[in-house]
Amino acid sequence: MRLTRRGFLLAAGLSAGTVVSGGCRSLFRSAGVQRKSAGERLNVGVIGVGGCGQANWGAAYEAGENIAAMCDVDETALLTGREKVATACPGVRLYKDFRVMFDAEKGLDAVFISTPDHGHGMQAAWAMGHGCHVYVEPPLARTLREVRLLQEKAKACGVVSQLGNQGSATPEFRRAVEVLATGLIGEVSEVHVWTGRPVWPQGVNRPDGSDPVPASLDWDLWLGGAPVRPYKSKVYHRFNWRGWHDFGTGALGDAGSHLMNLPFRALGLGAPVSVEAEECAERFSETYPKASKLRFAFAARGRHSPAVTLWWYDGNWKPAAELMPQVTAALGQVPDAGCLLIGERGVWLVADDLGTRHYLALRGEERVVDFEKHEACMAVPESVPRVKGQQREFLDAIRYGQKTFSDMAHAVPLSESVLAGCVAQRVHGKLEWNSRKCRFAKNDEANLLVSSAVREGWSFPG
Repeated sequence: MRLTRRGFLLAAGLSAGTVVSGGCRSLFRSAGVQRKSAGERLNVGVIGVGGCGQANWGAAYEAGENIAAMCDVDETALLTGREKVATACPGVRLYKDFRVMFDAEKGLDAVFISTPDHGHGMQAAWAMGHGCHVYVEPPLARTLREVRLLQEKAKACGVVSQLGNQGSATPEFRRAVEVLATGLIGEVSEVHVWTGRPVWPQGVNRPDGSDPVPASLDWDLWLGGAPVRPYKSKVYHRFNWRGWHDFGTGALGDAGSHLMNLPFRALGLGAPVSVEAEECAERFSETYPKASKLRFAFAARGRHSPAVTLWWYDGNWKPAAELMPQVTAALGQVPDAGCLLIGERGVWLVADDLGTRHYLALRGEERVVDFEKHEACMAVPESVPRVKGQQREFLDAIRYGQKTFSDMAHAVPLSESVLAGCVAQRVHGKLEWNSRKCRFAKNDEANLLVSSAVREGWSFPG
């Protein structure tokens, strides 16, 4: 690829310093883990500079790592990002096209990907192909096929991976995992998960016409591998892309990796065996519905791990208050977002999006209480390592050869569940999912959505 491609650098004056020498590389080799010394900085690349991206690369910057390259299709975000790191990283180079960044940069250790969903899979695959460890904002990818490709790519390249479901790193979440692992609430076969999202437009049709593209935005690069469509102000960029099939994964894709995180951890769930939209607001051809209720079925995992039915609700739909009398007795209502695990010996409630507010009631107790104040939890020893954040854990795993909490082993079945649910929001009926074959049984309509066509000029490496 020639470095003269449009989008290489914004302008010669926007790049300071020299190109880092050496090839992009993995710190993992067949002979073992190659570690950097405590005083040696990791060279970090950024794809998606604003919003969640700033929180991600900001954690790396605060940890003292070298922000070597920033890539964003919006010039305003790039210049703002460069200004924030200029003091400690004066040589940061700016790009609009991530493909050009990977061709030009020869020393990146890790990449943070915080772009719209339709870019995750391709960008992560390019990063891994260049030997870079990857941190990806949820969901892991936009389609089920992309998830499988990333799983295979990460294994082949031997890179560290981390899904950015940040609640995983909080001490409250890790304490909940420790307590639930003891079997305190008994066998769990029923789970309810709900969110008030979307807070962006869904259940709408594509608007007519087009608007002038802002001077700071490269609209063609923003589209990436997605089909070409005209730019419309405040319809896609910056935030409203989430509800569109071509770009996002709706409320489920946005919140599912966070809200479904605890049952996957505590119950050891794998990919679902089936999913069905039991109720769904009006379906639209290009956007996710305004509200839905899905039923997921997960197979038994062993003698003391029965099959699990998990219900998902979005669009301010919630499980019935009658399902959780201990919750309403204590809190007065069903929380606006949460996760309820119903066990044979008690119930466990997560009362927020990220998993920091946990409540417990054992059999015979009339009200849930803060789990850290419940006597039954106090004697459980600490067993899950505590970390300084999801991003810092990722960086430490690279430097010291450790595993991350949300690596591919966790992220893949969780992401498959989320994305299978996104297909069920678009296709009527019960869908039987075969994870091994990466396809739905006897449903051509659903299988058309397992992957998507990539427009000319864009491709996955290899």
